[in-house]
Amino acid sequence: MATPILLKANGTVIPAMLNDTVAAQDFKKRLPFTAAGHRSAVDYCCRLASGIFDPAQTQSGWKNGDISLAGGWLAVLFDGEENSSDYRSMMVIAHIDEKDLGLVKSLPASVRFTVELAEE
Repeated sequence: MATPILLKANGTVIPAMLNDTVAAQDFKKRLPFTAAGHRSAVDYCCRLASGIFDPAQTQSGWKNGDISLAGGWLAVLFDGEENSSDYRSMMVIAHIDEKDLGLVKSLPASVRFTVELAEE
């Protein structure tokens, strides 16, 4: 079952849903935490240990709004879906709804994300 989480940065609160992958469930055990990130053309990347995951649950590419945790990086992906298929071994752990992507895109070049469970 999906688990609601919140990403908070610069006074902005971005809702997301953790999926049921092994990596997402391991990630959930770390909450709450704060990580610094920097914007690229398609995402915000924060250094973060990958943790436990099932290689069979990785994929090629992403959907705009996906949150990935792989290779020591937490990536909040807000663009580039149409050109992402060459990116292999993506471990998607969560997703931000399309209606909330504007909140991500409005953030400055450098941010500190606080990630926590949403109150249900």
